[in-house]
Amino acid sequence: MITQNVAEIIRHHVTLEVEGIDRMYLNAYVPGLQTEGGFVHFVRDHMGYPIASTAVVAPLSDGFVRAIEQFARNQGVDLVTFAKDQRKDDLAGA
Repeated sequence: MITQNVAEIIRHHVTLEVEGIDRMYLNAYVPGLQTEGGFVHFVRDHMGYPIASTAVVAPLSDGFVRAIEQFARNQGVDLVTFAKDQRKDDLAGA
């Protein structure tokens, strides 16, 4: 008979897996809106505006940002907004 201690028994029957995210980046990219024709189609046909203008799309972006901010507040998650061309890893590592 082989004697085992509690640590040996647990090691063979218990698994502990820890996953954690220390940072998450959110970048939105919609390929169809990266061309003039795709943008015009979206604004005119999808949104129903006769003239394609970034002014009519701004409320969509603003609403999306507000929804992300509200989600972060509700979940108690820190939210860091980066300036254009700011290196995210430099700030996150500080």
